Amino acid sequence: MGNGDGESNGPSLNSVRSPDRFGKSSQHFTRTMPDMTIIPRSVRVMMTMVAATAAFGSVRSQDAKGGAGVDKNMIVVTGSAEVRAVPDLARINVGVVTSAPTAAAALAENNSAMNALFAVIKAQGVADKDIRTSNLSVQPQYSQPQPGQRGEFVPRVVGYQVTNTVYVTLRQIDKLGPMLDVLIANGANQVYGISFDIDKADELLDKVRGQAVADARRLAELYCSGDKVKPGRILQIEESGGDFGPRPMMDKMVGMRAMAMAAPAPVAAGESSLEVRVRVAFALEARD
Repeated sequence: MGNGDGESNGPSLNSVRSPDRFGKSSQHFTRTMPDMTIIPRSVRVMMTMVAATAAFGSVRSQDAKGGAGVDKNMIVVTGSAEVRAVPDLARINVGVVTSAPTAAAALAENNSAMNALFAVIKAQGVADKDIRTSNLSVQPQYSQPQPGQRGEFVPRVVGYQVTNTVYVTLRQIDKLGPMLDVLIANGANQVYGISFDIDKADELLDKVRGQAVADARRLAELYCSGDKVKPGRILQIEESGGDFGPRPMMDKMVGMRAMAMAAPAPVAAGESSLEVRVRVAFALEARD
């Protein structure tokens, strides 16, 4: 497999990486919750204080339907809270690249290799729902000028390259190392983007969403402490995404069959941090 002298791959498509944030379609499967430690913290504070008096200006808000509402005196802050947990999912983007003089031959060789790879993956106990095609491409390979060649050079198609990769979810992280060995030993020559995820992440985040709002109120109280006003009822809450994507372990391609001959690859999932950030607008009220 590969090119001979004087040949090179033509332009190729980038491998398609599956969603890096807990997609709703593929993360709610495990039956046990990971151990966790809830840690509230403040990441960023953004405050705007306005009023109709000399100390405050006027801010116009909108109602839930998007229409214009009445002017309100408010303070807007951002609060946050964090939960840490040990990942309980591992994801691998793995596949086969084949080359041949014709597209049909390259496809046939690739199909045969991928069918064998599918059988190996399923034999390791991976369910059909946890195997998803992430990239399938057919690209021409072009000739390249020889060293010292003079005159006009016109590239010509000398073959075709087929890439087929699948996204595999493992629900037992301790099987990741042995799985890599088995895949490479059975024809996989492309391994991309190994990462760790937390199943049922939303359930963990729900436990700290209230703490994020409480953190926002604490900050609002702090910034109003030297004035004659205080934060009152909540006018609006907006949640923004935190840094709670999967932890990448390996983004570069692994193409070494020798790995299958060594001891199982060591794997350490470590600990991941999930964060909730909320932007909260509080009405300003006079202090008692």
